[in-house]
Amino acid sequence: MDSTTFLKNLFLKGLELCSPHRAIQESLQCNGNKIKVSDRQYPIDERPVYLFAVGKAAVPMYEQASEILGDYITKSLVMTSDQEAARSCQADGVIVGSHPLPDKCSFGAGNRAVDFMKSVPADAIVINLISGGTSSLLTMPVEGVSIDDLAELYKLLNNSGAAIHDINTVRKHCSKIKGGQLLRYLDPKISLVDLVISDVPNDELSIVGSGPTIPDGSSYQDAYHILLEYDLWDVTPESVRTHIERGIRGEVEETVTPKEAPIKKHQSEIISSARKLADKIGDLASQEGCKVMVAEEPFNKNVEDMSRSIAGEILPVTDQDKSQGKQPTLFIFWGESTVEVTGDGKGGRNQELALRGANKIAGNPNITWLSAGTDGIDGPTDAAGAIVDGRTIAKAKKKNIDPEYYLINNDSYHFHEQMNTLLKTGPTGNNLMDVVMVFVDE
Repeated sequence: MDSTTFLKNLFLKGLELCSPHRAIQESLQCNGNKIKVSDRQYPIDERPVYLFAVGKAAVPMYEQASEILGDYITKSLVMTSDQEAARSCQADGVIVGSHPLPDKCSFGAGNRAVDFMKSVPADAIVINLISGGTSSLLTMPVEGVSIDDLAELYKLLNNSGAAIHDINTVRKHCSKIKGGQLLRYLDPKISLVDLVISDVPNDELSIVGSGPTIPDGSSYQDAYHILLEYDLWDVTPESVRTHIERGIRGEVEETVTPKEAPIKKHQSEIISSARKLADKIGDLASQEGCKVMVAEEPFNKNVEDMSRSIAGEILPVTDQDKSQGKQPTLFIFWGESTVEVTGDGKGGRNQELALRGANKIAGNPNITWLSAGTDGIDGPTDAAGAIVDGRTIAKAKKKNIDPEYYLINNDSYHFHEQMNTLLKTGPTGNNLMDVVMVFVDE
């Protein structure tokens, strides 16, 4: 098996082992008349159970939870970006929203979510299934901000190179339902359980999907400083600037703070993450006879810094292995890189990271590099990412393809398309940030 196929198979097998179905199955149990999550139990008796799922993994999370809870479910609502999955979903309500930019469907999803939460009686148990993509799929702009202005803000933030923590801090403060604000539409006497698949560094609950049911410690002042830091304040839609200025002056309500936390019986659990995926892939590679090195911390740098950092770890070990004839080695990194988009090309952060990585490992034919988004969708493209090796740049130059041209124009997709290095998996129904796997053969 060649290195490209080896890496792709590891990626897909790892995703299968960390699937939303498995994550729900391992975290949610229903024994007799009790629901169990981790070490806590919720007697059902005559209590109604409401099931709410939103995000890129919403449908498979709902499907497994529905199988476990069965007839105990009183009412269910699912919001996803996957149209094909939505067609087969058996929830009482299914809405397809937009990603990565919100639209009128996303706004409709926000209204439906509020109506759903308002309909929950005080004695109910609400099982809330959250995954990445929720920030765009589920929106309700604050008064005075149109959905078009909100979409423009999202676009500016996505292209700015800002970290997801900063992006979602701003998003929360332009929403009526993010930053824990969806809690305000629920009766405070209910029992609420959040089961969350994390797609953010450090697995911060309040950042995943902009935390619709997680209290928030950030402020309007923070949002203002973030827009200033990334030179976005002056180009941000006027309606957004006006709202944030009003928030700083205390004229509009803040997000739900941890001190406010209106729901007292509230349990929140991270049930799957990129770290778990990295470990699973590492186990698989070990079984194949590889030495495995898994990063201890998530990465959260811009793509150029990240490619340089990875190469800095790999190349010295590669030189050492050549001299000592050691076993094949797999390096696994996980996290989320950033890209400041200045060109008008097509691509995503993983495709650009792979192209920059190809530059760094050029001349090392025994190194193969995979960069991929675990949702199977890298930026506004049909690829999950790309797989390159130490010969990719030399092959490109033989074809008169200049890698720097494609980097300058943020056009990594068309570079990889010509080089047949795109990784296409289709939507995976999962969302665990990004993974970089670098294989050093003997």
